[in-house]
Amino acid sequence: MQTRYIFACLFLLAHNANGATEQKQTPSLPKDCSILTDEKKRLCEAIEHIEVKGQYIGIEVPEIIGRSYLDRNFIDATAKGNGDINELIALLPGVQLSNDAFSIESLAEISAPEISISGAQPWQTGFSLDGMNYNNRIDPASNSRLTSSSNDVSGGVQSMNVNSDIVESITVYDHNIPAEFGGFSGGVVDTKTKETFGNDSFSFSVRGNHSDWANYHYIQADDAEQSSTDETELKAPVYEKISYSLSGKKQLNKHHGVMFSLNYLNSDISDLSLGQTKTQSRRNINAILKYGYKNGWVDNFTVSMIYSPYEVDGFITDALDSDYHLEGGAYGSALQLKQDFKYLTWTSNLNFNMSDSSRDGPAHFYNWLQAKGKDWGQYANQGDADERFSRQGGYGALDNSQFTTNWKNTFNMEAFKFLGFSHSIVAGAEIKYQQIERERFQDGYNYSSPVIWSSATTPLNCSGYSLDCQTLETTISVDELAAQLGGEIDFNNPLHVAAYSNNITTTAQFFNGRTISPAEYIDVNLNRNALYVTDHINYGKFDVNIGMRYSYDDFLQNHDVAPRISLGYDVFGNQKTIISAGLSRYYDSAVISYKIKEQQLFSYLQYRPIESGYLQNWLNSNYTGSFKYRFNNVETPYDDELTLGIAHAFETIGNVSLKYVKRKKHQQFSRTTSDETNIDGYTYIDISNQGSGSSERISLAWSAKFGSHSIWANTSYSENEISNDNYNASVDNTPLDELVYYVNAQDEGSLVTLSQLSQIRTNFGAPITAALGWNVDWVDSFSTGLNISYSGSYNTAVNTGGSESIDIEDACASCPVVSTLFDIYQEQTVRARTMLNLSLKYNYKLTGNQKLELSADISNLLNSRTYTIAEGASGIEPGRVFWLGLSYKYD
Repeated sequence: MQTRYIFACLFLLAHNANGATEQKQTPSLPKDCSILTDEKKRLCEAIEHIEVKGQYIGIEVPEIIGRSYLDRNFIDATAKGNGDINELIALLPGVQLSNDAFSIESLAEISAPEISISGAQPWQTGFSLDGMNYNNRIDPASNSRLTSSSNDVSGGVQSMNVNSDIVESITVYDHNIPAEFGGFSGGVVDTKTKETFGNDSFSFSVRGNHSDWANYHYIQADDAEQSSTDETELKAPVYEKISYSLSGKKQLNKHHGVMFSLNYLNSDISDLSLGQTKTQSRRNINAILKYGYKNGWVDNFTVSMIYSPYEVDGFITDALDSDYHLEGGAYGSALQLKQDFKYLTWTSNLNFNMSDSSRDGPAHFYNWLQAKGKDWGQYANQGDADERFSRQGGYGALDNSQFTTNWKNTFNMEAFKFLGFSHSIVAGAEIKYQQIERERFQDGYNYSSPVIWSSATTPLNCSGYSLDCQTLETTISVDELAAQLGGEIDFNNPLHVAAYSNNITTTAQFFNGRTISPAEYIDVNLNRNALYVTDHINYGKFDVNIGMRYSYDDFLQNHDVAPRISLGYDVFGNQKTIISAGLSRYYDSAVISYKIKEQQLFSYLQYRPIESGYLQNWLNSNYTGSFKYRFNNVETPYDDELTLGIAHAFETIGNVSLKYVKRKKHQQFSRTTSDETNIDGYTYIDISNQGSGSSERISLAWSAKFGSHSIWANTSYSENEISNDNYNASVDNTPLDELVYYVNAQDEGSLVTLSQLSQIRTNFGAPITAALGWNVDWVDSFSTGLNISYSGSYNTAVNTGGSESIDIEDACASCPVVSTLFDIYQEQTVRARTMLNLSLKYNYKLTGNQKLELSADISNLLNSRTYTIAEGASGIEPGRVFWLGLSYKYD
């Protein structure tokens, strides 16, 4: 049934495209857009922004640089969920959205979903807002272990979540990226906030989403024996999300203008934990205050103040006394100056920002065995686990702070003739200083090796350890019970055994092993400098960009030179058909996170013996966690890119492009662990450049405008492969903090490192993606936006929420075997999915420049399955979801 509806929509779109006879042409526009007004000014500024020749229609234009441009009209017309800009970027060719964005947990989540550009890791994409970089460099890969690790705090790949309400435009670069951009090996997302000049305006809006406004798919296991989840236990989360936006713009006079924009997003989620309903909340703020000055002592000067905190008050599901508080987000300021001189234009951008990723919660975590007195685990969903636990506590306080200062100066020289060629040179320099502080305020204990003490003759004595040891508790004393049973307890008598068992209120148990995350304070800084130059050469039908970027940092101390060369051939000399090719190099960016690893203190194990029922003191085991990373004579990882493409602007049916992008990953970090302990007591993990990888993509894109109908479509086929860890992970050669338990499709499990897990996920990326959009202004007061996205089937690794107990047999020579728990990740096949999203807007005019707008955003319009629940498993998937909104606008 759903397939029939999809084809009906596609037929309707094709009918409108084929039946169109009128193509809106781009008017001839002057060099200075400021002398224009209204729609002509907006169009002129759009063309000026992306610096293209020919007509501007929608997302792409025929040009050499590989970029897509999303203007305010596209942002307004496209259906949204939380409103984060990553939802929009995921519709572009070469961009993939994380599978987590389609899970049931995503309904209540408000943080930015992960995206991957050109097959790279999510953290390898560069993000900037008004020139201010907001990548998280603390530990960008840790967000997938949201609250499940004592060594990680959820920060994600971005230091803040950017809501589209504060944004004027988004430019996404995915290939043939200019030399002025650096510090990435994926793509670049360059976001601009709203302008300070133009018509005075004011707006206020509220949008909401509620769990009652959503449909759900309750998935049952194919075989009831494969899952212990009963149908009655499948309960959808109860949540409420509400978003408030406030913005205004005032041009004070011809020289001065101010703009402010505020978005507040709150989510309250009620869920079952240990059989009880508990509520957690998330809050995100995007606030910007911007001042603009032009045509005075300088041509253009802007100052932006950005405030974007993110907070979570939550708990660890099915763990007692586990409430925690997370704080994240970023605060910053960006200053930009632009001045035209006789032969060049100087643009200077100076910005500062501080981001935080911190957690406050219970100091220690206890994995008690489920037994009398510690029996709350019976209300937890533990699947088919043989051992059942009652969990308690949290992972302690951990504070991460990142400070960044960046100063970038770019000089655009006026075009000149030399040897018969036209040259336009862009050159510049960039200076970046970055500091990261990481502090764990006290040792954190994770108790994961519980033992039931069952001796009837020798009672357990906790020797003063009251938090991690539980003595036997009974209704009456054992002596009194024995007296009632005739003087002594006969454990061969079933009646005596039953009486003894019924008398116990709390079973005696203790922990014989624990993992310690030591208190630490790390303060590292990094200086990174770059020079870049590009000569744009034009000769007849040929356009060539010859660029070079030089960079140096004081950690790896490498002199990195990255060529950026692209060629365009205007086939008919009318700037409508462009054949392009490119050769580029992009150097990796997350260097400072490696510097943190050099100083990081890793977890270690302790054990304690028991003698005649008396618990002894904790002792250090042979597993001391004394690992250290060593970066000696290491080269900077980089990607080499080859691109081929053709783009054409038709007179009547829009712009079409076909692109091939191939990247080879060189000098990727790999690791080897020394077999022997060094004289300083540490076992060194040596980092080398033995890793490699590749990605390959073919993309076809089309966009057109037919009167009031804007239509775009794209599809991509990609293959990704990474190989950077080629050794068997174990507790002997890897820090415990970096290990997880991975189960493959053959149900074979083994320990792997987090980097190996990332490699598995990358190699399993979705091979085929496609998207289609249709935005229509039906009448002045009513408009719609429909987009369809398709993602092909692929395999990935998902966190099951369970734990695997691994024995550490060499913990000590004479102590009992100590075990520790590792998060379980399992191979999962994600089936192909097609999602339709619809946006509806109705405007009611109050006066000439005031109006009310009613809006509805419907995600998963056809109520399709998202296939985030693995085949053969039980769970819940989100279906159709409604967002409703009301706004007041003065313009």
